[in-house]
Amino acid sequence: MRITPSSTERSILLALLVLAVLLGCASEPPRPKPGESVRPRIGQIVNADTGQPIAGALVLDVFYLWPKRGFGNFPTPKVFRDSAETLTDQDGRFTLTGPFDDGSWWTDGIYIFKAGYGPWRFKGETDRGPAAEIYSWRKNTWEQFTTVGAVIELRPLRTREERLKYIDRGWDPSDGLEPGFQRQTPFGGFSYFFNRPGVLTATFSLARRC
Repeated sequence: MRITPSSTERSILLALLVLAVLLGCASEPPRPKPGESVRPRIGQIVNADTGQPIAGALVLDVFYLWPKRGFGNFPTPKVFRDSAETLTDQDGRFTLTGPFDDGSWWTDGIYIFKAGYGPWRFKGETDRGPAAEIYSWRKNTWEQFTTVGAVIELRPLRTREERLKYIDRGWDPSDGLEPGFQRQTPFGGFSYFFNRPGVLTATFSLARRC
């Protein structure tokens, strides 16, 4: 006896076929940009409240490649490439070296760990105002960060509740962080686009014990 698929079954099969095609054509393998070079990341980390340098902060820079968008212009996640880490000296200064291109200001992942501190921002950074001005400022500051150096402010976690939120729960929408400090936490955030290697959590655990 011949069994004829129902309309629902045919719809499911068609959807699976389309999905397979989309996944197969999702994106090209990521490659470094032709104009890529190697540059340092030069900074001084200071307490955002006092302006005093912070010694012994662990700085982790994660380098990513971002594949081209695939069929249907679907977004694709960044791909882990490599990482570098160091500790700040007595003056809060550090230098890291890694691949650089005109998109590094967006694709690099900078993570800074020090007991008692949370999010960071470049000195003078804000997230208020026209988006074009914010992006232009960040890109120009990143150019400075990879040539002559930039000052980075690390925000103290002022209460036990803030420490709990930063480490475990995440910030509440009502929490009023100062301009420029990202609401992203070490174990939260936009996991699809900002996928992090396992080394990040291992390094964070190590930093908490220091």
